[in-house]
Amino acid sequence: MAQGLVVLCGVLVLSGCTRTSIEGLQVRSGPGTGFAVVGTIPESGTPVRIGCWQRGEAVRGDTVWYRILGPQEGWVTNYYTRTTRELGSNPSC
Repeated sequence: MAQGLVVLCGVLVLSGCTRTSIEGLQVRSGPGTGFAVVGTIPESGTPVRIGCWQRGEAVRGDTVWYRILGPQEGWVTNYYTRTTRELGSNPSC
């Protein structure tokens, strides 16, 4: 997985999200690297909506994973993301 940054937008807050580029952040079928890769977030920097979050496999010490919504659905680790809202602003799964 390439290191990079993607900005996640809370489900109810879509304005004010910064677009950034990454190189193929893997989207998985569940909250851990042992789950199948179901896609990638493209380099276009399109903001991603958070459906909910839960704790899963630690990625470099970070156990938070986000279930993302939209055209690309699945799970991404918090380690490679930056959100516009506090974790508690999004529901747990």
